[in-house]
Amino acid sequence: MTCASCVGRVERALRSAPGVTDATVNLATERATVKGSVDAATLIKVVSEVGYEARLVDRSNTASAEAEAQKEERRVLSRDLGVAAALTAPVFLLEMGSHVIPGMHHLIASTIGMTASWLIQFALTTLVLAFPGIRFFQKGIPALLRAAPDMNSLVAVGTLAAYTFSLVATFAPGLLPVGTVNVYYEAAAVIVSLVLVGRVLEARAKGRTSEAIKRLVGLQAKTARVRRATSVIEIEVADVAPGDIIEVRPGERVPVDGEVIEGESWIDESMITGEPLPVATSAGAQVTGRRPLILGTLVHTGNDAYMPATGRLIRIKVFDTRRV
Repeated sequence: MTCASCVGRVERALRSAPGVTDATVNLATERATVKGSVDAATLIKVVSEVGYEARLVDRSNTASAEAEAQKEERRVLSRDLGVAAALTAPVFLLEMGSHVIPGMHHLIASTIGMTASWLIQFALTTLVLAFPGIRFFQKGIPALLRAAPDMNSLVAVGTLAAYTFSLVATFAPGLLPVGTVNVYYEAAAVIVSLVLVGRVLEARAKGRTSEAIKRLVGLQAKTARVRRATSVIEIEVADVAPGDIIEVRPGERVPVDGEVIEGESWIDESMITGEPLPVATSAGAQVTGRRPLILGTLVHTGNDAYMPATGRLIRIKVFDTRRV
């Protein structure tokens, strides 16, 4: 996906699948979260039908796999940008050089000639569109044919129009009205190069965002102490079920949503409400656990100017185990 239009298209496709009650797509993390009763194969199919690719997240090696995929994407984009820039520079100088170097067109006309100049521009621009720029045609043209154009379609149409007109001017100038014979190879090549610059910057920013999200998620509570019969055992948060009684000590984060049934303490809810000071919590109060990009509220240790008493252990009855 490359823009908000892509996100909307994928969301609508997922929500149209039988059994789906809701679907949200995140452009930065390139993930979709789907609610409902539907198998992964159906979801992958509906996404492919609108021109995108999807796969089920492998939670066993998600972090390393995503990091490697993003690294490879940045490497390919950087390579293609380098190739496009190297091929575009001569085209730009041959056609627009007179704006930078006075007498450039006169020099070209008196040496290799304008016809040779156009042929060189044709060859170099063809390489730009056929290799670094082919991605825009592979995705943009099919999207255009589906009547769902995206950013790739815009680049493909713009570059193809400039390139096609230039081809006619180079090899069949008699088909054009008098006074309109000119080439725009540099426009097609420069468009591809500039859009690739944007894609490289986007990929780098996306990589930094993903790293920040991973570090944030890494701070979330991984385990919870659950009372079972007469003892308290520590289990994975994923194994906590609604109705369980969990214990949270001062300095720990609330792992899941629930209601305090025993104990008193202070909970830092600033990441939920923006309230800078911890809130006094006792039996009957509801507490918030993990959410996407939210760590979970923190049980404060107390014993400072705002909370003169020491924080205590609280017991919480779980009513929601939603998690990232």
